[in-house]
Amino acid sequence: MVTAARDYISARLLEAGLPVPALGITLGSGLGDAAPELEGAIEISCREVPGWPPCGAPGHAGLLRCGTYGGTGVLVQSGRPHYYEGLDMGEVTLPVRVMAASGIGKVFMANAAGALNPVYEKGYILLVRDHINLMGVNPLRGMRDENGNPRFLDLSSLYDVESGDALEERGKASGWPMESGVLVAVCGPSYETGAELRYMRLVGGDAVSMSLVPEALMAHCLGLAVTAVSVITNVWDLRMPRATSHQEVLDTATGSTALLKEVIYAWLGLSLARDA
Repeated sequence: MVTAARDYISARLLEAGLPVPALGITLGSGLGDAAPELEGAIEISCREVPGWPPCGAPGHAGLLRCGTYGGTGVLVQSGRPHYYEGLDMGEVTLPVRVMAASGIGKVFMANAAGALNPVYEKGYILLVRDHINLMGVNPLRGMRDENGNPRFLDLSSLYDVESGDALEERGKASGWPMESGVLVAVCGPSYETGAELRYMRLVGGDAVSMSLVPEALMAHCLGLAVTAVSVITNVWDLRMPRATSHQEVLDTATGSTALLKEVIYAWLGLSLARDA
């Protein structure tokens, strides 16, 4: 499936006279409007791409936007497939595997998350420095290395430290409401109980979400440099959690796209400077 999807996208790029992408961007719930402006951009419906899993959750457009930024090829994935939709991890991580097969070396991932850290407010950006995987599944299960051994992957440097440091510095200078922290991943689709939220905070989580971590794990396994952020769309009161909804998540995410776009442009600039 990866080869067929890559070949289809490559053919569309060739037809449009666009270069092979070097940078990839994945945008989650309600964040599609944060996509950067690209030169010569074309849009590809994910439904057209052979083997591409459906993006069935509200707020996920299921579109690929391809073009150039500063002369470098960029692929933007607007909307992602989720484990909670009943997909397997092979399907959830297919987009990032296609990115790797297409020649992309660096990826920026963004999703929506609920705050566990009481410092965070709605609309904040969490710069993901580490994660805790409580999904009960690992996308690398069953994968083998070149010697046929299980992929015992080191995760001490999963999230790109240099890029994270540069964005954190830029954020302080620009006054972005951004904090570095730890993202907890759960499988969903139900929101967390009060006891679960208190547990996640107790073990070091700053925010919790139902996506991003599987793709980040796979990207790191395939050699991509990963930068990740979460837009804080709801804030949990760990003493007495209140009801929330996916619509609240989408509304807050949509209102945060201007800030996220600024962060993405900064990442693009940093990425191009590092490659110069």
